[in-house]
Amino acid sequence: MNAYQYVENLTAFLQQNTGSCLSVWSGKMTATDQRKLFGRFLGKGTIVINGANETICNRVKVCFGLDWDDRSTTSWSELVVQHQNT
Repeated sequence: MNAYQYVENLTAFLQQNTGSCLSVWSGKMTATDQRKLFGRFLGKGTIVINGANETICNRVKVCFGLDWDDRSTTSWSELVVQHQNT
């Protein structure tokens, strides 16, 4: 897959699911869907795709479910760089 297709996939995904490529989507995704959409597996928690900040992250529950923590925060430009280095 072309390195820039991951960014195009994320933009199209946001447009389709939220109506705007600058909005935020959060939800569960399988590992296969994550790899297909942005080329890597972030984790099993809630995936947050932020179009305004152009970031993706894995949000997990902490403190016995009373709080959450954003892990594996990755900018869309890092996806392109990571793909070009492999």
